[in-house]
Amino acid sequence: MNASPEPTGDAPFTFDRRAWVRLLVLCTAILFEGMSLSSINVQLAGIHRGLELRPDQLQLVAGAFLTTYAGLLLAGGKCADHWGRRRMFLLGVGIFGVSSLGAALAQEPVGLIAARALQGVGAAVTAPAAVALIVIGFPEGGPRNRALGVFSAMGAVGFTLGVVVGGVLTEVAGWRGAFLLYAPLSLFVLLVAVRVVAPDEPPAAPRTPMGWPSALLITGGLIAVVYAVGRVGAAGMPELAVVGGAGLAATVAFFVLQARTTRPLLPLRLVTDRRMAAACLALGGAFAGVTGSMFLVATHLQEHRGYSALAAGLAFLPQGLSVGALSTPAARLANRRPTTLLLLIGLAVIAVGQLLFITVRDGAYLTHLLPAAILVGTGIALAYPASVMLASAAAALHDQGTASGALTACQQAGGALGVAAVTGIQALAPGTFWTGPFSLWGAFGFVAVALLGCSLLLLPRARRTEHVVAERRRPKTETGTSTGTDADPAAERTH
Repeated sequence: MNASPEPTGDAPFTFDRRAWVRLLVLCTAILFEGMSLSSINVQLAGIHRGLELRPDQLQLVAGAFLTTYAGLLLAGGKCADHWGRRRMFLLGVGIFGVSSLGAALAQEPVGLIAARALQGVGAAVTAPAAVALIVIGFPEGGPRNRALGVFSAMGAVGFTLGVVVGGVLTEVAGWRGAFLLYAPLSLFVLLVAVRVVAPDEPPAAPRTPMGWPSALLITGGLIAVVYAVGRVGAAGMPELAVVGGAGLAATVAFFVLQARTTRPLLPLRLVTDRRMAAACLALGGAFAGVTGSMFLVATHLQEHRGYSALAAGLAFLPQGLSVGALSTPAARLANRRPTTLLLLIGLAVIAVGQLLFITVRDGAYLTHLLPAAILVGTGIALAYPASVMLASAAAALHDQGTASGALTACQQAGGALGVAAVTGIQALAPGTFWTGPFSLWGAFGFVAVALLGCSLLLLPRARRTEHVVAERRRPKTETGTSTGTDADPAAERTH
């Protein structure tokens, strides 16, 4: 079977069997990412017992994937444009499969953490290449929108599958079995992709510089900061100050370099837009809180409440199901209601769910964990499409891919920092406050800060837009001109 040519405008495009196979193969990028993100929470207790990891090492196992994924995502998009989307998709899937095999065979903490970091590298290379292949492989309009909708939904499917499949494999074959699963799956995807994904057309424009210094700076900065935060309480202050300070310096140097280069990975005009800043803050803060609380609660359920890995996975299943079931209706709602309002409501719902997570340690499943999981899933389903729409409204047409990559990077970096922060809080303050441990209050704090920050960034702009719209609706003067000023139609739709 030979690779089929890309669809053209000569004949109407139809979703035949081959098109669906190609789309589903490309969707494995986000499917594997979602599964890896959720399944690690039910593997951690077994990893803790099997390798005798310290708490700070355990959080690195969870956070290493997220850190390298976030840090290299923008560079992954550049690689796809530079060396070919199909080639980089195949390379990323291969890296993910090999690193998953390495994680399954790891005998020491360092080896497992390194394998998890390499998984993140594979995901960072694969995801932007998959999106680009969908964009160039499906015609603009209905077919492309449908394909991208399926791709987005696969993230929720992967998250849901991860906790269930990961729980089953961890219980039957141990924590190594959940990592081992990705090796044959990746090999199967590679064999199919070679046959159904057509090679790229030659670049129409000269290739731009890769920007490796910027990519290495932001990745190294994230790794150093996450490491330092997670080691709080387990290492001395001089070590933490040096490592954390180096991480912050590298991050600052990244933004300085972006301001000075003519072809930045992340244009500062995009970062300084209120809508883009709010979208990144929303997803970064929300996933810092949610990932941190899942890390703590899943470990507690298995180590102190007698839950098996499968039972712990099923306990979080309603959260993934809520995201999957409500994502499409929420996206439609975002097209008809103010995006700012939808984002703030979503963050507020997540915050309420996080408050319930604080009480889970001493509460019953039906009255505490179940409603917490449903509320968090509902809030994510509301906030995620609103964040994507805000980022899209902030970016020019040629910056859409960069905006999407930056948003995803903030989401993954938030998850890594959240896990590291709650681990540090647990080491410094292992006690409880009011209804729950300080560490879970810290996870709630991330979401509360995101909600407050987004309110400050977006509400003044929304009020200005409402004022301008009201001015435009005033009766016209005798000269036929409005008494108000013209408003930006795009701003009106956004708010």
